[in-house]
Amino acid sequence: MVDQYQFRGDLQRFRVINFLRNLKEAIGRNRIRPVRRQDYQKSLISLGLTRELCEQEILTLTIENYCKGPEPDLDYPGELWIFGKIIGAQEIYIKLKLVDVASETFAKLISFHPADCALCYPYKISK
Repeated sequence: MVDQYQFRGDLQRFRVINFLRNLKEAIGRNRIRPVRRQDYQKSLISLGLTRELCEQEILTLTIENYCKGPEPDLDYPGELWIFGKIIGAQEIYIKLKLVDVASETFAKLISFHPADCALCYPYKISK
């Protein structure tokens, strides 16, 4: 008998991996739209990152960086995905989504800033 919870976990793992693959393909085609808020710019400056370095950090995300999602975007159509990553000595909260514009898929960076609280990583492998 197949454990339905195990299957659901494998399905979620597949969804996360698929999202990351599509996200990285969009970025690789230079189809990324960063957030335009001032707090994003301040976060990059405080972390010593340029927009290009921020994109490089996003390209290194793996399933181990996954925190939660997809969650419905309450402001615009689509789903939000939350990831976390240690950059320097800080845990960074990263919120992303994929959006379709015309016939192209774009990666949209919603948030990239120091985490307000500790993040949970359900697929993190303990070392």
